[in-house]
Amino acid sequence: MKSSSAAEVCRSASFARLLQMQAVQLAEQGPRQHGLDDIQAMREAHAAFDSGPDRVLARAALLAPQLGLDHEMRHWRGRLLLVAAFAALLVGLLSYGLVNAVVGSDRRINAMAALVAVLAPHLLSLLLWLAALVFGGSGGGFLPALLRASTRIPGLGGEPSRLLLEAMQALLQRGPARMAAWALGLLNHAVWSLAFVFTLLGLLAAFSFMSFQLTWETTILDASAFARFASLIGWLPAQWGFATPDVGHLLEGSGDHRGWAIWLLGCTLVYGLGLRLLCLAISALVLWTQLRPWVGVDVSDPYVRRLLARFEAMQAVEVLDPEHRPNAAATAPRRAQAPTRPGLALIGYELPQSLTWPPLPAFSGNPQPLLQARCDGSVADKRQLLAQLQSLQAQGLLLVCNASASPDRATERFLRDAGSQVASLAVLLAGGELSATSLQRWRQWLAQLDAPPDAVFDEAAHALTWAAALGAQDAR
Repeated sequence: MKSSSAAEVCRSASFARLLQMQAVQLAEQGPRQHGLDDIQAMREAHAAFDSGPDRVLARAALLAPQLGLDHEMRHWRGRLLLVAAFAALLVGLLSYGLVNAVVGSDRRINAMAALVAVLAPHLLSLLLWLAALVFGGSGGGFLPALLRASTRIPGLGGEPSRLLLEAMQALLQRGPARMAAWALGLLNHAVWSLAFVFTLLGLLAAFSFMSFQLTWETTILDASAFARFASLIGWLPAQWGFATPDVGHLLEGSGDHRGWAIWLLGCTLVYGLGLRLLCLAISALVLWTQLRPWVGVDVSDPYVRRLLARFEAMQAVEVLDPEHRPNAAATAPRRAQAPTRPGLALIGYELPQSLTWPPLPAFSGNPQPLLQARCDGSVADKRQLLAQLQSLQAQGLLLVCNASASPDRATERFLRDAGSQVASLAVLLAGGELSATSLQRWRQWLAQLDAPPDAVFDEAAHALTWAAALGAQDAR
């Protein structure tokens, strides 16, 4: 990987990078198309990465600020964390509230009823998730719905970006089968794991600072039913050191209340928190296995193929470099020596879309330039313009360059090849508010070329004067 600002921008989660790319794609191809200026983003992405997919992701990351996506995604990350923490707190309070309701005011606890009250909501939620995993749909709309709901919480901002919501839904729909269900399970298990931590802390505090008697009370069940239940349910916690106390004394109305409190905590820890942590690990492992091949750029997508072709075209300009051809200095003429046709060619080279074209309305008046075109920097575009210049044999060429960009070897090659097709060449540095540093950098660079232009302008009016003088010279 090469060093560039684009590399710094792309140091984010892979899903976030894909989400940005999907949103930029929808912005460029959707019904509400946004005019994005990607010339500088293409250059930075091409310079920062050697891999085509990485360049596509970097381009999207650099274009995200034009759509406000970077700001929106930072807000969404905070929203998701706060919503998850708030949900965990609610579930924890619910679990402890059920336990407290079973305890009663006389501090006598029905051990079986307390355990059922703690574990039943959790087991029901787990069964519903398993049913959704086996029989349900993709669940791809859950995460966008959660983000919409998060905007109702005070202090978390207003309505989410419609573009980002549409991008998330499109991304989830083309993901692996049941990926969204596993992602929902991951969030569900994480919430319940935190909830059981809160519940265990609440039970531990209650048993530590208040005196309770754990009993077995029933009207229609046989007393031995509790013994069988306690022995069966207590087997697994016993393997972790939470032994089941003697049931007989409890049935008689006495017994080891401390031991039964530890038994209740052990069952909650094993069947509640332990089971959720196991499901959390399984969901994370399945998601990791599914996402590794999926979290990447789909190079078969027509949109991605067009971008890769543009990047390849930028790379291919190196084969046109005269330095790699023998006797290059001897074969590259400085200016056209053959008779030229009166008139002017006007070409804008890698100009941002926001820049007014042509530079002055007078350039589009009468007489009109023999050639008036913009070049995006691709090999195909440059070859086409050079061929047109060769066939036109125009007297002069005014090349308009983006002064806010840095001059490079590709610009030098095009300037030299285009200048060899005309008798007179001038460069106009455009780009809105031009800094003195940018103008000085360009002027020094142009002056050091083997075939420098005949004139360099930073104001369109001066360039227009040069063009008028060139036309008067042709008339003579």
